[in-house]
Amino acid sequence: MTRIALAGLALALAAAAPALAVDGASAASTYRVVTDGSSRTLRVGEKGKVVVVVDPLEKGIHVNREFPLKYKVEPSAGLRVEKNEWKRGDAVDPAAENPRFEIPVVGVAKGAQQVAVLMRFAICSDSWCVPQTRTVTVAIDVR
Repeated sequence: MTRIALAGLALALAAAAPALAVDGASAASTYRVVTDGSSRTLRVGEKGKVVVVVDPLEKGIHVNREFPLKYKVEPSAGLRVEKNEWKRGDAVDPAAENPRFEIPVVGVAKGAQQVAVLMRFAICSDSWCVPQTRTVTVAIDVR
């Protein structure tokens, strides 16, 4: 290939790159993390749940099925969870395009408590796919 042909190919690729290039920040603007349906108050000994869903803000945005999705759950001392690590297979519907997690919690000590969910997943469109790490915190008042 001649230098002129190579230069033309490089220019064509550079012109197309902005349309295809998506970084973590731009990908993060295509969805929100929703915790609606989570328990906000519990009594000591009462069971509740923390709900976590990735909600696309644009048509065609979805959580990648092949990426090793993992949510690490860290409750404060006044709450107990069944397990601290959740994967796609633990979702309410593991086959869903955007899986919904309902993490059981139990109040064990009175006071303002919280559950932090450290999320690792990939958000995708038809033309790009970008790994994401997010932390969402749900406050629960144990009475």
